[in-house]
Amino acid sequence: MKRLVITLALAGVLSIALAAPAGASAAVWQPSTLAAFSAGDYGAFAEGMAADSHGRLFVSLTTWGYYDDTTAESNIGTIWRVAPNGAKKLVATMDLSPNGMLTGVAVDRLDRVYVAFYEFADPQSIGSGVFRVGSGGAMTKVVSLPAGTWPNGLAIHRGRAYITDSATGAVWRARIGSGVASPASPWFQDALLAPGDPTSDPAMTGIGANGIAFRGERLFVSVPDYGRIVRVCVKDDGSPGAPSVISEQPELRSADGIAFDALGGLWIATNAGTTGASSGGGLYRLSPAAGVWRIADEPGWLNYPTAPVFGTTPGTLRTLYVENGAYFSFDDLIGPDIRVLHVGIPGQPLR
Repeated sequence: MKRLVITLALAGVLSIALAAPAGASAAVWQPSTLAAFSAGDYGAFAEGMAADSHGRLFVSLTTWGYYDDTTAESNIGTIWRVAPNGAKKLVATMDLSPNGMLTGVAVDRLDRVYVAFYEFADPQSIGSGVFRVGSGGAMTKVVSLPAGTWPNGLAIHRGRAYITDSATGAVWRARIGSGVASPASPWFQDALLAPGDPTSDPAMTGIGANGIAFRGERLFVSVPDYGRIVRVCVKDDGSPGAPSVISEQPELRSADGIAFDALGGLWIATNAGTTGASSGGGLYRLSPAAGVWRIADEPGWLNYPTAPVFGTTPGTLRTLYVENGAYFSFDDLIGPDIRVLHVGIPGQPLR
């Protein structure tokens, strides 16, 4: 369903500090930078970010090695911990060579950190799946997915990992235990989550199911090729219910990470904006009634944003952190960063 997109001008009960007066451009705001990361010699990409109960952010970063049209070498994945004051600490390193990248990040109720890994080599040497970040920088595989999948978004819900698959338009589910779970088939797969808009991509080789977030027992997934947000209920027996499209519109194409606020609003980062700027992106809020509020569209401080994450401490509850992935900035050697927006609405509680 197509909805009207209007410039954010919330006031009163929402009291969003970022909001502009009616008719003003959202581009006048310049959110501060919490932390910045090196682009390395050949570029770097930040795809996932999540917060623990202490307000610390965990960021997945892939630093690309030398590559040409057919080869990629020495890709290195790192997990960084970023404190609310911006202090950074490298907590884990993983050799992703020759063809791999770190994607979504999630934190469970015990503050354990997980990261999805996508290996696009053939044959695979590590295997796509999910890793747990342990003490001392250990990376332990807890979920293994079949070749041909593209693990992207990641959420931990009731002891299970839910992983979006951007290649096949699916959501995989696996119980997190002491061993390696190897689900044989997706928990949910549907044409609504599939990649490639047939009107512009007949081969359907684009990006399917991507961002993922829970609100209660309802799972929400962004589908960037269509600008679509899909809702799937988790039934009492754990099986998926029928999917529903709660929003679909051109402005949300390239939608990536998503996050809920305490009022039921869904914040959506889009890798690209609507003006076609080479270094840009968008940020939107989808209301519980499915109205879309435009927070920012190519404002100058967005650079291929991939994940919006709310703070979790009393001092940061109303702070939205936006991860700039900087995917297309490798030629300019501009690294990813995290921007700080004081939006005035608390995030959905983690517990």
